[in-house]
This record gives sequence, C-alpha cells and structure tokens, in this order.
Amino acid sequence: MLMPLDQLRAIYELLFREGVMVAKKDLRPQSLHPEVPGGVTNLQVIRAMGSLRARGLVRETFAWRHFYWYLTNEGIAHLRQYLHLPPEIVPASLQRVRRPVAMVAPARRAPARVAREERQAYRRKEDEEAPEPPVVPASRGALLCPGKCFVNSLLSPHYFCHSPPSFLCSPHSPLASCPTPALFFPPLQCQV
Repeated sequence: MLMPLDQLRAIYELLFREGVMVAKKDLRPQSLHPEVPGGVTNLQVIRAMGSLRARGLVRETFAWRHFYWYLTNEGIAHLRQYLHLPPEIVPASLQRVRRPVAMVAPARRAPARVAREERQAYRRKEDEEAPEPPVVPASRGALLCPGKCFVNSLLSPHYFCHSPPSFLCSPHSPLASCPTPALFFPPLQCQV
C-alpha cells in the first residue's frame, strides 16, 4: 500500500518507542489510529505492520477484533537502522522499570490484655441488652414459646426442644420434663 513517508515514519517511531503496537480491525479509511499522530488510519497501521510481519520483524497476535504486534530482535535492529538511532536507545518493552521500594512499618497490635477486656465489655453489653423473646405464632399451626421449645401440633405430635438432647419432649413423656412448657394441643395417635 502506498502511503506518505512521514506517516510510515510516525508508525515506526511509535512501534520502536513502545516495542508493541495495537490496532483495531477497522479497515474504514475514516477511522484514525488513536495513538499515532498525523492522521494515520488503522488501515495504514495494519498494512505497515503486515509488511514488517512478512519480513519477520514483528510477531502478530489477533484477538477480539484487535491486532497486537511485538518487535523481535531483528525488528529492533532494522528500525534502529531505518530511524538512525544510537544503540543505547531501546524500546520501552525491553527497559526495566525500577520502582522505589516503600518502607512500610508493620501494623502495631494492641496488647492481648486490652483486646481481651474489650471483648469482655462487648459480651457484657450483649447479655444486658438481650430481652426475653415474645410469643410469636408461626405458620401451619406452629407456635414459638418464650422459652426454647418449638411446638408444632398439626405437622407432628412431638415437641422439639432446642435445649440439650435430654429435654426432647414427646407425647409419651410427661410435659413437665420440658424446661419451658408451651401451649399443647392433644396429639394424634403416635406411630413410634
């Protein structure tokens, strides 16, 4: 493809400076390349990089409607000769970036005694603020009592306690064994 030499030079300069080139696969003549100055279109960039790729000076990758080109060592030597650059200048992709090491002080932890006291104070507040739960009727004939028992008279004839297992109440055991007796409907005949 014929193109002005100043546009070709602008493409090569950007490629050498960065070491990589990206172009969207948009072959319309009015779509300008966003990184190359001078009104260079994506089509001109794609054709110039295709020429370099055919000579083995760049490596090409295509993904998601974008071309990616990476300079090879032969490409660096060729562009250095074409652009008349000294050997000290290298592309940005080959330069090592030295980041300043920030001195971060480790976070200081509070003494164990202070942390333990804070937890105890929190637990005391929680115990003081916990009121007795009210009686709340549940759906399908179930009833929650103020204690810890769950009574479900229509679905099952048994009492189910959330207390320790020794307090499992059933129609066969006396109601007095339940730590918090609740409203009891006469059970159906138990099949146990």
